[in-house]
Amino acid sequence: MADNIRKLISGRFPKFGTNKSREIERLVFEISKRENLSPDVVIVSVTDNLYEAVKKVLLERRYPETFKKMQLSSFYLPKYDTDDNFKADISGRLFHPKKVYYTKDAANSELFSRIKSFFPQSDFTEIESLKNFLSGKTFSAADYNKRIDNLFIVREKYNFFKKCPCTPKVFNCGYSIMNLGMGCPYECSYCFLQGYQNVPGIVMPCNILDYLSDEKIISNTKGFFGCKRIGSGEFTDSLIFDHITNFSKKIIPFFKKKTDIYFEFKTKSVNINNMLECGGVSNIVAAWSVNSEQISAENEYKTTDLRQRLNAAKQCAQAGFTTAFHFDPVIAYEQWKNGYKDAIDMIFDIVPNESIKWISLGTLRMPATLKSIIENRFPKNSILDGELLLGKDYKLRYDEDIRIEVYNFMNRIIKSKKSAAVVYLCMEEIQIWKRSGII
Repeated sequence: MADNIRKLISGRFPKFGTNKSREIERLVFEISKRENLSPDVVIVSVTDNLYEAVKKVLLERRYPETFKKMQLSSFYLPKYDTDDNFKADISGRLFHPKKVYYTKDAANSELFSRIKSFFPQSDFTEIESLKNFLSGKTFSAADYNKRIDNLFIVREKYNFFKKCPCTPKVFNCGYSIMNLGMGCPYECSYCFLQGYQNVPGIVMPCNILDYLSDEKIISNTKGFFGCKRIGSGEFTDSLIFDHITNFSKKIIPFFKKKTDIYFEFKTKSVNINNMLECGGVSNIVAAWSVNSEQISAENEYKTTDLRQRLNAAKQCAQAGFTTAFHFDPVIAYEQWKNGYKDAIDMIFDIVPNESIKWISLGTLRMPATLKSIIENRFPKNSILDGELLLGKDYKLRYDEDIRIEVYNFMNRIIKSKKSAAVVYLCMEEIQIWKRSGII
């Protein structure tokens, strides 16, 4: 399609030059995709020939809600180009690594033994270090697509805990992260890992007990919640591999004794057997990333559906665990109000209200460079059809008014449930919290 649009533009506007043509090609592609029209129909509708006039007409058509109130620099128009080799595999293939790489100091670990028993047919190869293994290698979307073929078992020496990475100037909720590895077998179209991860495989640390002896656990800050919060699930799903790693069986007994700390497992899976075996306690939080059923079906491939997640949450609540939910990213699609209201209704219909400790809200946002990666990996995606604008931090997000409307609406629905859950925003400045009625 990219080559076809390029030919159409060069034929219609032969004097535009490379950069101007690139922007017009991008706009024609996005309009044709949003409106389900062929590119030639979009081009024929343009009667002007001067670049500034053509760009203005196309921008106003592409961004009907925000064009008149935003500067031209807010509209991100990278080169439109795709490669079929970068398409994501959404077939549902299970995690079964063909190759397992391990460092020498991981070879005698419990995790290494478990991996051997789970995947006896895999090819096991010792490496000096992950850093040396990656040295000099390039990394592309094609490598990311093959990540479930490779598993790396390492002994982590640094960064057991760290503060949740926040965009500068946003209101920080005081969350800290325990990094239980890198990489996820799920295929979510919006996932930041596809533009962040630079390891061609799943990385698992073999020394979870070293994490639990880290003094940073004690120094973890409270934030505005009035309690210390540590979570997992930033760089990998917290529970998807838990039947292999048994991490929860180490973490839960440890934090049961740290009653002043809430530890959160954040997941899209229903892999909760280990948790249930450990027995619930209120400062261990079983949390799920959730979305509307439509968005989940269209963008969260290989994952469990919303009802399955909520039924797992119900089991955890009945076992004595606290629960939590993260609507992130919220997508402002055509029927978003109906979709998210139904999702919130379903949560409170299935999960015991009193078990829900917090619910976070965060609208779609991403580094600008992720846009092209998503187009290549998920060419049929609809999440990029929204009016995502370029901010000062070089991230794409919805206009402030759209975000506030989303947060106001969802917060009202949650509060109508007479819930004691804390509602908070992710990656938003303090004025957005205030205008959304959160604080």
